[in-house]
Amino acid sequence: RVNCSFYFKIGACRHGDRCSRLHNKPTFSQTILIQNIYRNPQNSAQTADGSHCAVSDVEMQEHYDEFFEEVFTEMEEKYGEVEEMNVCDNLGDHLVGNVYVKFRREEDAEKAVIDLNNRWFNGQPIHAELSPVTDFREACCRQYEMG
Repeated sequence: RVNCSFYFKIGACRHGDRCSRLHNKPTFSQTILIQNIYRNPQNSAQTADGSHCAVSDVEMQEHYDEFFEEVFTEMEEKYGEVEEMNVCDNLGDHLVGNVYVKFRREEDAEKAVIDLNNRWFNGQPIHAELSPVTDFREACCRQYEMG
């Protein structure tokens, strides 16, 4: 089978396990993917009757900043030096809430994956895996970045 270019570029594919192409999961990498850990308040803010309520841009930015700082600090303190961290804010099911953390050392990424898969965040089990993504310029959605 041919390699899935989406999985190679972004470490995720909208077809998941049903993809006809090959998802080569790395056995070592500096980058980890933590799946669906970021909850955008705009996506989850609902009134009692189930209708969406608006969240201001300021509230959204504050929520994001708090989340980013908490996760980044935790990664560095527990596992090792972080070179880069990206939080997906896309609405695609295979990307929503994903966090990519690129460590300076592969050993730190491996240690993080092993430990994180035994932990919970916001009442949900954490799902972490090594990711093939090394260049986030390729992984970022141009449509999303352009607004």
